[in-house]
Amino acid sequence: MNPHRMEGQFEWAGSRILRTTVIPSKRRVIDNEDVLIPTDLREWITPAESQEIRRVVASLDMPHSKEAGDFDNRTRSVWKYVAEHITYRSDAVSQRRADFWQFPAETLALRAGDCEDCAFLLATLLLAAGISPFCVRVVFGTLTRQDGSTVGHAWPIYRAEKGSWMVLESTLDLDSFPKHWQLADDLARQDATSRYYPDICLNQQHVWAIGRRCRIQNAASYLYSKGWLRNPYPTKRTPAKKAR
Repeated sequence: MNPHRMEGQFEWAGSRILRTTVIPSKRRVIDNEDVLIPTDLREWITPAESQEIRRVVASLDMPHSKEAGDFDNRTRSVWKYVAEHITYRSDAVSQRRADFWQFPAETLALRAGDCEDCAFLLATLLLAAGISPFCVRVVFGTLTRQDGSTVGHAWPIYRAEKGSWMVLESTLDLDSFPKHWQLADDLARQDATSRYYPDICLNQQHVWAIGRRCRIQNAASYLYSKGWLRNPYPTKRTPAKKAR
């Protein structure tokens, strides 16, 4: 990545592949909470062939042709479905634990999830709707709100037909659903009203470093350091809690 690029501009598709993507402590065996299931981070964007995912996509009113503008229209239709049918709900409420990642089918069944749950679901639905995996990413980073507070956040991005990457905030409801695309570069600027600052991104194939403020060596260590995951083998240095 060119270090002389303007602030707020990033290689949204990812600039460096991260090799260590297995997360050892995010899932546990049901009724055996002390038995951990190592899970690859990329698995949370589930295969588009899932019958439940395909059922949802088939129910949507969207173009099935491949004319100019049709892929953008498909994307907005899927995005609007998530805004209308999936409610933002913290893990403390829905799962009765500090942080629990749901797979897309689980989020559909519950019709609720927090930021990463909704992001994984939206990305999966987009792939099932025929959007190229080269044009879809889930980003982990931070969100600086209008009141100045900063929280850990996950959100999908989509490369629109004109070539620019757009933020698809997946925790919105219909009342706050935007009428226009929101450029990822614009929302990453220091002076953005709500600033979306990226660190890593992923699709079903790879996990990439994307931000410039920290030297990220692998996905698991990044997520631990930012409080997204609890270390299954605690040390004297405990990561801060995830803010959102």
